[in-house]
Amino acid sequence: MSLPMLHSISDLENLAQQALRSSGESLTTAELHGATVGIGVADMTRFELQDLVDLLGVDVLSDGDSVGEFVGATLDVLHMSDMSFRPLLSDDDEAMSVRLGTLANWCQSFLTGLVVGLNRRGIEEFGSLPDEIEEILHDFAAIAQLDTELPEDESEGDFVELEEYVKVGALLIMSLLDDGAIDDGAIDDAADDDVDPEE
Repeated sequence: MSLPMLHSISDLENLAQQALRSSGESLTTAELHGATVGIGVADMTRFELQDLVDLLGVDVLSDGDSVGEFVGATLDVLHMSDMSFRPLLSDDDEAMSVRLGTLANWCQSFLTGLVVGLNRRGIEEFGSLPDEIEEILHDFAAIAQLDTELPEDESEGDFVELEEYVKVGALLIMSLLDDGAIDDGAIDDAADDDVDPEE
């Protein structure tokens, strides 16, 4: 059964809240979205819901129907040709420190989800990925470690630029992986200095 296309970020926010309603405050909607997108960009043709549950925990994602609906809607938006996709983050009226923290958490969750998605394709190291993808992953890892206390007179412009970079970066990773730019399973001789999302 196919889900209707959802164009509003508020629709995704509502679905994410429903999916997490039994989780308490152990996971944010941004973290759920980042992990889902990370798994999704690794393989546009296949998404195993169990991968997401295993990653985030069955206690957190106990409502299978709501989680499935959120994942389906997220992938619909991610694959839309009008590039309406963007990270699911805090509201614009939140304090800048909160917004930066949410973006950092989204990037960290994206990286973790991407590892899971790539592992399902038999890719266990980032060394087999194109240089362009590795560069984006390095940047995402840096954003995940952002200092949330930026000068107030500079933070709004910086944040908008970072958010746009993350959006375009995620879409570019998906495009490059979908174009067959990597050799699935060609990982035995991966370089030792690969990107480590946990750093």
